[in-house]
Amino acid sequence: SGVVDEDETEAAEGFELPGADLSGEELSVRVLPRQADEFTCASCFLVHHRSQLAYEKNGQQICSECAA
Repeated sequence: SGVVDEDETEAAEGFELPGADLSGEELSVRVLPRQADEFTCASCFLVHHRSQLAYEKNGQQICSECAA
């Protein structure tokens, strides 16, 4: 159809192209330390909830995504 969804138009206005100069932008993200129920995957180095732990071998914890 030739009708443009207004939500798609609004989303496109906030889309940044790769390589865009963002040097003048400031990020305001609150970073929390790893929680007691989380672990860092030894393969992807992302912090996951304990429920995502696939296995642990020789002290190395691997998430279910990397184990797949």
